[in-house]
Amino acid sequence: MLFLYPGMKNSLTLLTFTGMLLFHVQLSAQGRNEEVRELNRVIELMNTFSFCNQQWYFDAVQLRKALHESTDGINENYFYCSKTQHSGFVYYSGIEESFRFPEITPNAQKQVPAYQSDYIPWLKARERVQQLLSAQRYNSAVIPFILDYTAAADSLFATHTDLNNYVSEKAYLPDPLFQKAEVILNDHQRWFKACYDHSLRLDSMLQQYYQTHLPPFTTHAALQNGQKELDKSMDLLAEWAATLYAEDLSENARYDAQLRLLNEEGLSKDSVYLFHTRGYGRPNSGFWLHTRYRTFYTSMKSTVYWFASSERHTPPFMKTSQRAYNDFIRSYNAIVEDYNDYIAIADGLTFAKTSECCLSRSEIDTNQNVLLMKPRLLYKFELTPVPFTQTTITAPETLSSDETLIREALPHHLVYLLDVSSSMNGANKLDLLKENVSYLVGIQREADQISVVTFSGTSQTILRAVPCNRKELILDKIGRISATGQTNVYEGFKTVKGLLESNRLENGVNTVLILTDGEFALTDQIRAIITDLKTAGIGVCFIYLGKEIPPKNKKIFRKLGIDYYDTSKTDFRKIVLKIATE
Repeated sequence: MLFLYPGMKNSLTLLTFTGMLLFHVQLSAQGRNEEVRELNRVIELMNTFSFCNQQWYFDAVQLRKALHESTDGINENYFYCSKTQHSGFVYYSGIEESFRFPEITPNAQKQVPAYQSDYIPWLKARERVQQLLSAQRYNSAVIPFILDYTAAADSLFATHTDLNNYVSEKAYLPDPLFQKAEVILNDHQRWFKACYDHSLRLDSMLQQYYQTHLPPFTTHAALQNGQKELDKSMDLLAEWAATLYAEDLSENARYDAQLRLLNEEGLSKDSVYLFHTRGYGRPNSGFWLHTRYRTFYTSMKSTVYWFASSERHTPPFMKTSQRAYNDFIRSYNAIVEDYNDYIAIADGLTFAKTSECCLSRSEIDTNQNVLLMKPRLLYKFELTPVPFTQTTITAPETLSSDETLIREALPHHLVYLLDVSSSMNGANKLDLLKENVSYLVGIQREADQISVVTFSGTSQTILRAVPCNRKELILDKIGRISATGQTNVYEGFKTVKGLLESNRLENGVNTVLILTDGEFALTDQIRAIITDLKTAGIGVCFIYLGKEIPPKNKKIFRKLGIDYYDTSKTDFRKIVLKIATE
């Protein structure tokens, strides 16, 4: 029999409750970490596919070159591809596991064609993600983006199989006008773009879901501070890549200068963030973190630093912009590998396995705070059009009434603060928003600028004071916006205020457009920011999408002296056109 002294019963109850609470927190942490690992499985799928995408790009370019060089008669010396270049067979212990994939065709000796062995990592990663999908391990908001991406990847694989067979079986010999080759290359162009588009959309959705539902724990501050430094460079590199993809090479010097400054700044903070704190609370394991951090920055000097000043010879069958973009992402993808090596250390399980050769268990902190990795970028393949030499008469330019209004207006910097909470998925509200914002951008001028900030659980800057003549870049960014998470408009307003402090259009009109379905309260903090914007001469306008404005909000708007509309009563397109021209 256990005898309890007075007061011990309450103490034991408290200890029991505390233990149960810690156990619950631990289980919750395990669930969160496992879910992030599952998202990283998708990133792994994207990264293994990127290696296939790169090889298939070179094959498509080589076929295009072969057609160009054979205009006066077929020259077989130019017709080769991965299937003919890697014509041998491969065998290693365990390769039999890959025979279950229909894309792999072993011979009687259980050897795999060498060119097919490059597919195996991608096929295995695809299978793992499919298993997680079957087990319903992914959130319903993420699933459509995964399915669209994998479908596009599979279609590009099928198209490239046609190319491999066309070249390896010399189907070009009975095709002197290269009609079949042109069909194959046109299909490549279409599916390369589809893979690129779906890759960006999937990455955007993964990032939004991670930030909203699975933010990292507050533990391991040194590691997370280091990651924030790395993210500055990664965000700049991604923006640079998007600019190049949109065929704009004019910003190279600016991006290069900014990147070098971030590089110096990041390295100078290394000892502050990592070397002394060691990252994992153990005397020796922080060295691994420190090494990965420095590698990320120092490798840039041998990869991307040469890009802005290099001269490149572009063959006549390729666009200069395509050549530049693809040269750039070779370096970008190498930097992504260094970034993901750093992120891998955040996972205690990965770190323990990586360091088992060199560290004892007492030197390894196995507490887990798994972070989301980044995907590699995909290549761009496009056919160069045949020069059109026939004399043509250019018709006089005709402008629509909307275009005339834009041309006659002062330059406008429209800052869109977009509600991307889950409620925006209903009644096609987000699609309506994208369609009409894209329409306005389509008729705006170089003198006009656009910024886009989204808010849900957190805020994110999608575009920052971009001139409206860069339409492909702008429309691409807008097209990839998706809705998920809760509503936190205050964070969005703070981001907008900071953006306008350094990106205000001096000789024109600056207006903030809040586009929402109205599922939030106008707190005192939000009103204070609106008042500051108005005082600074910046217009503020609320547009409610498909929902009547609450009467209490109308009173607040009138009191603050700001405009408001709802699309249930006024056409959305007319609203944004009015704001952009008044």
